[in-house]
Amino acid sequence: MKTIQFTALEVEYNEAIDGEIVQISFDEDPDQDPFNRKKCYVSISQNYEFPGKPTIEWHDGESDDGGAEIKDYELTDSIFNLQTNAGVTFNIQYHGNSKVLKMIKSFFKREFG
Repeated sequence: MKTIQFTALEVEYNEAIDGEIVQISFDEDPDQDPFNRKKCYVSISQNYEFPGKPTIEWHDGESDDGGAEIKDYELTDSIFNLQTNAGVTFNIQYHGNSKVLKMIKSFFKREFG
């Protein structure tokens, strides 16, 4: 099992096409060149136009990976712990906007009860 730990400087919740697509991201350095990353991020996406569970992609500080599904999670006001079905675990500390956090919590409740 691989564990990725970082502090997210940016936490985002975005919707497109009237909520048909949802993307959540926790990013260690949102100002990085996306083609030459050196810092971590995790992104969770859900496309309601097609059936299926939310998927995850990430950068672990060295390389990109993804395609995993969420196995378990814990989301508090300052910590996001995420376990994937691919054996990758994330331990993320963050300081997020309360409105954004409320939207993320609502998404997880809708998806996972």
